[in-house]
Amino acid sequence: VVYSLSATPAINDLSSTIVRSGSGTGVFTCNLTNLQSGTKYFVRAYAVNDKGTAYGEVVSFTTAVPITLATVTTATVSNIKENTAVAGGAVTNDGNSSVTDRGVCIATVSNPTTAHTKISAGSGMGTFTCNLTGLQANTKYYIRAYAVNSKGTAYGEELTFTTAKPIVLPTVTTDIVTQISVRTAVAGGNVTSDGNASVTERGVCVATASNPTTSNTKITAGSGTGSFTCNLTGLQPSTTYYVRAYAINSKGTAYGEEVSFTTEEQSSTPNDGTENGYAYVDLGLSVMWG
Repeated sequence: VVYSLSATPAINDLSSTIVRSGSGTGVFTCNLTNLQSGTKYFVRAYAVNDKGTAYGEVVSFTTAVPITLATVTTATVSNIKENTAVAGGAVTNDGNSSVTDRGVCIATVSNPTTAHTKISAGSGMGTFTCNLTGLQANTKYYIRAYAVNSKGTAYGEELTFTTAKPIVLPTVTTDIVTQISVRTAVAGGNVTSDGNASVTERGVCVATASNPTTSNTKITAGSGTGSFTCNLTGLQPSTTYYVRAYAINSKGTAYGEEVSFTTEEQSSTPNDGTENGYAYVDLGLSVMWG
């Protein structure tokens, strides 16, 4: 056979290459070597006798491109929670061979591979996401995207992330009740820890029975951590009340220690025209001017 990059290879063409395969009639084959990858060639068989050179029809073929590892990038981890997160990546080049598996691999040590924990996200090129579950709270993880083709496994750059701290109930203390009068008082507390989640409500709860909760009377005092005060109004005189500060986050409601106080007695008011317990007497005196 004779082959060339031109459409009409010929044995007397210096740009053509001849591959001999013996003599005589019958079927023969030739091995073409040292070809360029990804290149279109034209080839035709030839036979020489005393009359001259005969050629078969021209056929063309294109050599394969070299197969390499795929190219894959690792996406930034998002939506990081206590035990879950969202990861992913993108296969930007398949290395001239179909990507049969892609996803992320994760570990608590650097340079994770598919021999560690892996989360598959299908096959082929393009972007992908993976839901990470069963993670440990407040733990640093290493993650890399991966892509597999017939050449092997390629990895994206390594990223790290740390899961959220475990969410617990807030820590709140109850202040001593002050400015106690017949029907009012001032209570409060201090949220010293949010339990690793935003405190969405805080205040005090009050009742005439021990261990009041927010299902009893509650007085709100905003949100967040720190000290706060609440004005208690509409109280009954000479009555013992129980108070606890409270704070709410996504975990639930936390209570401070219980304190108690007793409102003052109400002064008696006579029904004989006196006011505030004092009598006003008209002495009937007159003033004479001279």
